[in-house]
Amino acid sequence: MSDENSGGPDRVDVRMPIPMPIHPMMPGAQIRGVSFDRIGTDQAHVSDELSGGGVRTEWDAASFDSAAEWLEEHGRYVRGLCTKMHVIVERLGQGGGKGPLGGYPAAGELLGQHRAVYDNTKRSLSKLADDLYAAAEALRAVKRNYETAEEANAMSAQRMNEILSNSARGAES
Repeated sequence: MSDENSGGPDRVDVRMPIPMPIHPMMPGAQIRGVSFDRIGTDQAHVSDELSGGGVRTEWDAASFDSAAEWLEEHGRYVRGLCTKMHVIVERLGQGGGKGPLGGYPAAGELLGQHRAVYDNTKRSLSKLADDLYAAAEALRAVKRNYETAEEANAMSAQRMNEILSNSARGAES
């Protein structure tokens, strides 16, 4: 038996010098080799784009502010797209008579489909903008809670120092 790798590092080809019968009832059918793809966990790779490689996972109060500003900036952009969509309706026509696609029945159906896509897109953009603003506000709330917890921890540490120094004074007397 020989192990050839003519298919590259991800391919295994095994050739047998003596043909092996598949079944005693089928003497003419023989296996002369095996070929398969080498797949396994040693070859698994997930790109950094999918796994979040290189992404910072620690946060501080300043990064919360910048993330909230980023969300609001993109919310404004998406809201702007939503408000500028009236141009599309104007170009599609206001209904009745001939639209920009003509006056035949199929054109009217197509125009109706275009308007449905328009309405759905405008509704989705509006919801996305609202969600971005809500996420920014939620992030600011997290920041406030983070700062409050930091202050509470600092006060607790200060109180602990007072208690320890008081007990140390009590042990001295």
